[in-house]
Amino acid sequence: MDKSLYSKARIEDAGEICRKIIEDASAQAGSILTRAGKEKSKILEEANQEAENKKKEALKKNDIEVEKMRQKIFSTLNLEKKKLFLEEKSRFIETVLEKVREIAAEFRKDQGYKAFLEKAISEGVEVIGERDVDVLYSALDEKIIKGDFIKNINGVTLEFKKCDFKDIGVIVQSKDSRLIYDNTFSARFKRLHDDIYMDLLKGVF
Repeated sequence: MDKSLYSKARIEDAGEICRKIIEDASAQAGSILTRAGKEKSKILEEANQEAENKKKEALKKNDIEVEKMRQKIFSTLNLEKKKLFLEEKSRFIETVLEKVREIAAEFRKDQGYKAFLEKAISEGVEVIGERDVDVLYSALDEKIIKGDFIKNINGVTLEFKKCDFKDIGVIVQSKDSRLIYDNTFSARFKRLHDDIYMDLLKGVF
């Protein structure tokens, strides 16, 4: 064979091979790019989904925190409301009790005051339980005591002693002062204060 023709044939073969290689490489590159595009889309989709999930989770946590905060605020407000309500009740009750004290102070002028003193003395005598007792009374009640007031109750001898307290009522005690029963209004009121306060607390508002 002519060498020139042989060389030409080899060149043509080489060109064909190169073209084939290029076609194969292009096809392979196209396939790789297609797969890469699909993989990219998948990765982006997964990333978007993950981001969306995290966003929802964050919003859910945020909603929970907001709800907790709201509940805390409402709880605080309710406590403050109850506190203010109770304070208002207490102020009203103290006003009522103060009025009772004022009325009690005026009771000395009432026609029934003498009977009140007699009953207070009788209660004290019963509590002390002795035959001779001292009755301590306010100087403001001197006119009543000095009059035709009782000198004994059921065989118990009473000795009246004027004192400088201004409260209505009396204090009854044994001769040796070992037993004392304070039956003045203030003492009686103090003994009943908690019960009166609770009754008023339940009744107001």
